[in-house]
Amino acid sequence: MKDIDCLIVHPTTRIKTRSPTNVLTNVILPMGSIAIADYIDRNGFSTEIVHTGLEELLNSSFTIEALFKEYTPIVLGIDLHWYPHSYDALRIAEIAQNTYENIFIVLGGFTASCFAEELLKKFEYVDAIVKGDAEIPMLDLLNALPSQDLSSVSNLFYRENGSIKQSKKNYCPSQEQFDSFNFHRISLLRNWYNYLQLTHENDDLRQKLKRQGWLCVGRGCAVNCSYCGGGHNAQCLLTGRSMPLYRSQEKVIETLKVFAEMKISCAYCDFDPFGRKTREYYFKLFEMIRKEDIDISTQFLVWDVTSKKFLEEFKRTFNPLFTTLTLSPESGNETIRKLNKGFYYSDSELFSWLNLAKDNFIPIELYFTTGLTGETVKHFGETLQLGKKVVQEYPNIVHIACNPIFLEPGSPRFLDPQKFGIVLKFQQFVDFYLTYKKFALGVPVSSRLGYETENMSETDIIRFASHFNNQMNLFTQ
Repeated sequence: MKDIDCLIVHPTTRIKTRSPTNVLTNVILPMGSIAIADYIDRNGFSTEIVHTGLEELLNSSFTIEALFKEYTPIVLGIDLHWYPHSYDALRIAEIAQNTYENIFIVLGGFTASCFAEELLKKFEYVDAIVKGDAEIPMLDLLNALPSQDLSSVSNLFYRENGSIKQSKKNYCPSQEQFDSFNFHRISLLRNWYNYLQLTHENDDLRQKLKRQGWLCVGRGCAVNCSYCGGGHNAQCLLTGRSMPLYRSQEKVIETLKVFAEMKISCAYCDFDPFGRKTREYYFKLFEMIRKEDIDISTQFLVWDVTSKKFLEEFKRTFNPLFTTLTLSPESGNETIRKLNKGFYYSDSELFSWLNLAKDNFIPIELYFTTGLTGETVKHFGETLQLGKKVVQEYPNIVHIACNPIFLEPGSPRFLDPQKFGIVLKFQQFVDFYLTYKKFALGVPVSSRLGYETENMSETDIIRFASHFNNQMNLFTQ
């Protein structure tokens, strides 16, 4: 067995079907896990990341029990960032407690942060939760464990003499601290080379020309979308971050150079916290990418329409092979869009933007959704008509889809369902946990989305999204 100070394990959502093998979903690793592992490793504590879904894709007989026979860690860190991992993260924690005589099990990530107290009350095999950013708190925890005095560990919820305690120290990284973190030391992930073959959350390891790296540009958001658990208010509540924080362009360039060395052909970027209000950060970054002659594609998500200048600079910067620009109008009805999105734009502004993108030959991905606050069947009809219109008029739209909203912990609608016109079916962590446990066991669930709206049942929300996608498939054949 390999002695190690900290083993970081990434859970994976498993859905049992009638086929011999499980369906694995949500296989993308939170970028913060790389930064945490690197930071504690550089500060003298041995660490490694194991991605359980990746291990299972490589070896169908892989088990957590077998994994724990390979390592003897002092601390087991399990990321519980995304709620679909609710069951698997706790399953791993329970197996660890039953395997090792002395191990400290800590969870972190947005979902764990949102339900920190409930997790410690209901799951005795979890020793602590890091609420919010975790790089420095994890190092503090490793330093504090020998003395058993955890009160000095920032952002920590933990047990002491049978009671749940919260550290009085709060931590949210400064610009200098944030720039000290390394988000590209992927070699700390076991079988990292294979991980680069995973290009989306439901992917597998079939060989592809595209090798994707997940680019950390910043953290936070300036607005609140009704359905998002990572908006401004959630950031304040869970991390103490009142304003979005960018990595310096120099640090992002450093990561992109490493990506190039690793033969990564496409950088996934999803950080646009101020929308069109200001994108000066990206103008400088694009210029630096060109100056450094970094040859890479990007799957780039914008949260608002952009200027003509942005599109022109974007096109000049990235290799076109795998490059796309993604926007999510969400609804075909302007009133519903404005009611739900933190960044609002009219249909006229959307079409103007699409025209500019078409003129610049930029491939576009568009995403819509169902289950929005205030949305009715009539409003969905407008979404469907808008989808048909853009597919017919814009040949540069390479992908268009509609996905039902799943309830996100910490989102405005989760925290104040009455205000946002929804009825919660998931109200606490254990509701997410039991639902994804049933998925893993192949047992029917009472709710997939975790809510219904005043105007639509859960069945309708799912059915309308499927209908949109079927209609778009007919138009694009």
